[in-house]
Amino acid sequence: MTIKLFKPKNQIIKPFIESIYILTREECEAPTEYLTFPSVFTIVTVSEKTKTIEKNNTISIEHCATCDIETNLACNFVSPVRVHYKGKINEITIYFKPLGINQFLDRDLSFYSQGNFPDFNPFEDYKDSMIKILACPSYDDKIESIENYWAFKLKGFRDSLLQSFINEMLNEDNIQLSISELAIKFGISRTTINKLFQRHICKTPTQFRKIARFRRAMNKYLMTDKSGKLTDITYSINYFDQSHMAKDFRALTGRNPKSFFSSVSEIEKGHITWLIM
Repeated sequence: MTIKLFKPKNQIIKPFIESIYILTREECEAPTEYLTFPSVFTIVTVSEKTKTIEKNNTISIEHCATCDIETNLACNFVSPVRVHYKGKINEITIYFKPLGINQFLDRDLSFYSQGNFPDFNPFEDYKDSMIKILACPSYDDKIESIENYWAFKLKGFRDSLLQSFINEMLNEDNIQLSISELAIKFGISRTTINKLFQRHICKTPTQFRKIARFRRAMNKYLMTDKSGKLTDITYSINYFDQSHMAKDFRALTGRNPKSFFSSVSEIEKGHITWLIM
């Protein structure tokens, strides 16, 4: 299995997309599994000639000659998911920044997110266009085509208050502020912010903050020499104590922090993307 990571170059979409992955497998390769973990990003995947089965937090993706294309959206899962690949695979995955994908859609994100990993078909030309892009002969052609496609679909997202609220949540200077305190700072009720998150993020503010803090802990770990004490990470990102950190890690990864970090085998620049099993 080959995985290539690309950072967007198109200046129109660059503010909204964190990264693009191209995953390919040959028919002769042995089956592959990895664990993926909750993220603040919204994830869109397209793959040609595959069939996907989801069961008990496991996604099985196999080559299927009679299926032209699969398109999926992942924005509301809050526990680890095991992904199993078998057979020939040609897949593109886009990681949209928080509220990034909302810049392109005609409806609220919640409209498209029924189920854990629903079929995603936001535009009339979407699946036909993705089939053509997946057929591009080179990585560069695929990336240029996918970036141009999304740039053409840009509409803008008008809820500047929600964007500002999320920016404040992700700001390390505000990690000590509760969601209720942030709501007061913005002059809105906790009920209102909950509704906005459900419509446009498909997670509760509490879930979003828990995941953001977990991801921040991973980044802190990677920025150390790997021998630093977990205690230092615990308090630097505003966990109440080590028990609080362990509880969140078990919920989001199925492991305690020490076990999780010792098991990591696939690290991308500055953040852990997945754990190969």
